[in-house]
Amino acid sequence: MEKVQHILTPDTPLGELPRARKATGKQLAARISKRTGLYIALLLLACFFLFPFFVMICISLLPDADVLAQVLISPEGIIDIGKYAAILAPGAKYMRYLLNSLIVSAICAAGIPLVSSLCAYGFSKLHFHGRDVMFSVVLATLMIPGVITLIPLYAIYSAMGWTDTLLPLFVPSLFGGGATNIFLMRQFFRGIPDDVIAAAKIDGAGTFRIYLQFCLPLCVPVLLFVGYQSFVGAWNNFAAPMMYIGYDSKWIPLALGLYFDYGPRAYGTYANSAMAAGAVMTLPCIVLFIFFQKYLIEGVSVSGMKL
Repeated sequence: MEKVQHILTPDTPLGELPRARKATGKQLAARISKRTGLYIALLLLACFFLFPFFVMICISLLPDADVLAQVLISPEGIIDIGKYAAILAPGAKYMRYLLNSLIVSAICAAGIPLVSSLCAYGFSKLHFHGRDVMFSVVLATLMIPGVITLIPLYAIYSAMGWTDTLLPLFVPSLFGGGATNIFLMRQFFRGIPDDVIAAAKIDGAGTFRIYLQFCLPLCVPVLLFVGYQSFVGAWNNFAAPMMYIGYDSKWIPLALGLYFDYGPRAYGTYANSAMAAGAVMTLPCIVLFIFFQKYLIEGVSVSGMKL
C-alpha cells in the first residue's frame, strides 16, 4: 500500500499512473484468488467430515422396506420419522438411557472444572514446600496407561458396592478433575498478575475469597472449555460403563444402551433404528458447541498462548 501511495504523489508523471493501477489490480486479483481457494478447501473438508453424519440422517429416515436395499434416499420419496418417535416415546428404554447419561454428564461438566480449578489455583498461586514436585507427580500420571488400572478399579468398586450404579462414572473424576485439566487451568491462572492477588490480600481477602471472587471470574473461557470437554467425554464414555454396569441394570447410560440394543448382540433391529438413535445422541454435543463456540475457541487459544 505504501508503494502505491508513493507512485501516486502529485509529482508522479502521467505515464506511470496506469502502471500503478495495474499493480493494484494484480494484488487484488491475487488476494481474491487466494481467499477463494481457501474457502473451497474448507468447504471440501467440511463436506468430507459431515458426510458420515449425512449418511446417518438419510438412513434413519428410510422405511424398513428400503433399508435392505442399501440406498440413502427412498426410491418412493418416503420420509419415515417413526423411528425417532419410537425411541423418544415416554417410557422407552432410550429415554432411560438418555436420562442416565444426562445425570453423569451434567455432574462431570459442573464438577470437573470446579475441582480442577481449585487444584490449579493451588499449584499456580499458593506457595508451599514441595509444590513443584507434587505438580510433577500429577503430570506423571499422564504416562500411566488407563487399561492397566481397569482390574484394580473394578475390584475396589466391587468391594464398595458401586458396581451396577452410576457412581464409578463420575465420583473419581471429582477428585482433582484429571491431570490434563489441572495443567490447562494452571497455565491460565499463571496469566493472572500476582499484583492483583497481593492487593486483595492487603484489603483483607482470604485465600478462598481471592480464588472465588477474583481469579475464577477471569477464567470463564477455560472453565467452559473444560466443562464442555468433560460433558462430551462423559456423554460418549463406553469403556467404563461396559466394565462396571451389567445388561440388566437400570443405570445403563446411552452409549452402552445403544450397544446392547443395536450392537452385535441385538437381533431383529434395522439399521434405520440404530441410525436414529445415534443421530439423537449427537444432538446435545452439537447444540452445546454451537452455543459456546466463541468461548471454547477463546479458551483454547488463550491457554495455548500461555504454554
